[in-house]
Amino acid sequence: MRVDGKHVFLTGATGGIGRPLSAVLRSRGAIVTTHDHAEQGDLMEQIDTVCKSLRENTPDILVNLAAINAFDLAEHQNYDALLTLDLLVPMRLCQAVLPAMRNRGHGQIVNIGSMAGLIAPAHQSGYVAAKAGLKGFSDALRREVAANGIAVCHIAPRATHTGMNSAKLGLLHRQTATSEDRPRDVAIRIANAIERNRIDLRTGWPERLLAQINALCPAIMDKILHSHTRTGLDILLSDQQNSRIADIADVANAGPAPSGTVTRKTIV
Repeated sequence: MRVDGKHVFLTGATGGIGRPLSAVLRSRGAIVTTHDHAEQGDLMEQIDTVCKSLRENTPDILVNLAAINAFDLAEHQNYDALLTLDLLVPMRLCQAVLPAMRNRGHGQIVNIGSMAGLIAPAHQSGYVAAKAGLKGFSDALRREVAANGIAVCHIAPRATHTGMNSAKLGLLHRQTATSEDRPRDVAIRIANAIERNRIDLRTGWPERLLAQINALCPAIMDKILHSHTRTGLDILLSDQQNSRIADIADVANAGPAPSGTVTRKTIV
């Protein structure tokens, strides 16, 4: 299915993959509407408004790309934010476009997951849970709406060289020799998958093999990822140590508290 002349609604258009994807789709003749965080506000906060707009002006193709990640110990992650933007928001947007797509007898929904959701690396538990949920949701929805002429595509890219994979997570990738694809290359694969009406696309080797191992024998995957997990923990502990040193330095530079005041900053 060519995208030429098709109306596309794309979330996450200002991100590392979203910018080139929007450009690639437009270069192929698509009419692309995006959710711009700077102009329209936070997608999670504006979800009711966005859904209303999609119900009234339903696109031919919905691409759910917007997402956030967190590389940290499980107890330090904001699960509410991770699961809301990475899973619940795409589900809500799908609900918004389905009535008109069913009535038309055609439409396409493209959910951008992640190989992390299939491999389940440590220290990304919230992101993994959301992306694994998006995969299951996509499969169930595809089977539900196939008879209505609606296609549902799930795409799981491997690590991509974007701002989301910078800082501590980028350091982990470098120390474990994890490959990162270029955003434009990923964007082209996504556009090709849309036009070829792919059901499920997974990118990267050995990531595709690791996903199969994790599905068939997770205990083996535990052993394969052991050094990866250890390296990640070392990075996180080092970061925590550096934060403590910085806190101590801040207190020392501030000097003694004035008499009668209570110091609320606690160093642990």
